[in-house]
Amino acid sequence: MSKGAVGLVAGYWPDDVYRYLAIPGLALDEGLVTRPAKRRAEHPALLWNGNRLSYQQLADEMDRTMKAFVGHVGDQGGRVAIGVRDPVGAATMLLGALRARLTVLLADLSAREGLRAQLLAFQPDWVISDEEITGGLDPGIRLLTTRELSQVPQGSARPRARLDLKAPAVAVPTIEEGGGSRLVYHSHASLLAGAISWSTFLALKEDDTLLCAGPLSTWESLYSVLPALFRGAAAALADSREPDAVAEAVRLHHPRFMLLPMQEAFRLASHRGLARATRETEGLEGIFVSVTGAFGIGERRKLAHLLGKPILTVLGNAEAGPIAASHPTWYLDAAVGIPVTNVDVWPLNPETGNPLLIPWEAVEYGEIGVKSLMAAVAYQTAEEAQRILEGWLRTRVVATMDPNGLFYLRSALV
Repeated sequence: MSKGAVGLVAGYWPDDVYRYLAIPGLALDEGLVTRPAKRRAEHPALLWNGNRLSYQQLADEMDRTMKAFVGHVGDQGGRVAIGVRDPVGAATMLLGALRARLTVLLADLSAREGLRAQLLAFQPDWVISDEEITGGLDPGIRLLTTRELSQVPQGSARPRARLDLKAPAVAVPTIEEGGGSRLVYHSHASLLAGAISWSTFLALKEDDTLLCAGPLSTWESLYSVLPALFRGAAAALADSREPDAVAEAVRLHHPRFMLLPMQEAFRLASHRGLARATRETEGLEGIFVSVTGAFGIGERRKLAHLLGKPILTVLGNAEAGPIAASHPTWYLDAAVGIPVTNVDVWPLNPETGNPLLIPWEAVEYGEIGVKSLMAAVAYQTAEEAQRILEGWLRTRVVATMDPNGLFYLRSALV
């Protein structure tokens, strides 16, 4: 890949897609809602169950939620865990909390023990939830229901806390094998970089729709909402626990792309109504499935057969977002894809994690090292930060690259 790509000197790159793009110095709420609302006020921002919030309505709801947070937490910042299953509620609360200049945990509610560990690691001042999750809360942590938050007297118009765009702002849980979890922290800058980079790689347009079919506590769901908002497009929201709701969202909103973990895609594909909806919906160009290591060609082709749409693989994680992905314009079933916009990859020594002295074209295989503006800015422990060696983030995924610049995943390191 020419076009200035680090570690790649030849190969395929899609036409009319920027390899690199500058990231403006904006707060996430400004870049995703306030600015789009000025030019797309009446255009739908969020879609769900036949309902819609326009960009102006989303901006108003974000400001109302911000004032409610300031009224409860104060105007000097604080730490808030959001454990809300309703995807629309979770999205508006995240944006309102960020506008209130709070540090936010997007809590994963799928497992009680995992949730308890997340709260202990994050140490929130407040927990906001639409269900009973008091088990595991320290005595000093205050719990608010979404109803109570909506009824609170409005606080001051603006928070006074100083905003550092590169400071930790959003904690995202990463689920480990065996069910454990740890937190990685993103900033306003890293998440805005992700929204810009992924929407650029997809060549997303203002009239497009992305479908988010999972909780915002996953990186896949974040990257189904934030890029759409940055482009002034629409994000359709559905709860993946209800396949009928996902199928209805596909039929009603005609998304251009979906992004799901591979195992979740297989689970939903077993639902006949959803499979029929994806097969019959025009405008659905492909379904991205995230992988964390080697996958079989047969798995990909089976999923494509079940859902009736191209299956586009993406290597990614909560630390770095999407790293390499199939591009809709050209891909091979055996390859995970090419590095996405604003992501550089370099071969690392799998044993030590140190960067090799030669590029991908000259090595038989290597661990994928990542350098990206989308990378996390802080970790739960100091030991985890040691995964970054000489500026390269270790993925612990071994890969090879062909002459076209496509990457093939071989294994995941233990």
